Amino acid sequence: MANPLYGQNKFDDEVDSRMLRASDGSGIHEYYEEVTPTTADDNDVAASLSIKLPVGCIILDATITARALATSDHGLWALEVHNAVVADDAASGGTEIVGEDVAGDVSIPDNDLDTSNNAGGLLAINLGSLGAVDRTGAVTYLHVCAKEDCSSMTGTPKVGVYVKWFGPPSIAI
Repeated sequence: MANPLYGQNKFDDEVDSRMLRASDGSGIHEYYEEVTPTTADDNDVAASLSIKLPVGCIILDATITARALATSDHGLWALEVHNAVVADDAASGGTEIVGEDVAGDVSIPDNDLDTSNNAGGLLAINLGSLGAVDRTGAVTYLHVCAKEDCSSMTGTPKVGVYVKWFGPPSIAI
């Protein structure tokens, strides 16, 4: 950490890295990616992140945020986890961790992310008080899923996805 009297310490990067991760790369990780959802039916996958989390991870936090709006009145999304790759416009079958249908209605706010052309502004939805999501027994794929019929959606909405987890580092897919 930088000292205001003496400037940057030469070991700052090394110390920060050791505080967050073990020598094998396990530890606290954060990842952000913007995806462009495709047209999809209700409860189908519309976009997938370009990483997967290996066995042994616990998701600590997750947020989805609207980065660009569609040009039609379509575009409700949620973030789901799954133990397999699911193709775009195929039934999700995953577990929703951010969105209106999370068990216990704990997302903050308790809504799906709206990227339709009449959305009230660019906003974010967080997993809220869901707590840690234990994925230690399965590989985890992250999918942005349609929460309404978006098969006739037009435009190029964008959804930012933030995930923070404890465990091994992510794997590119």
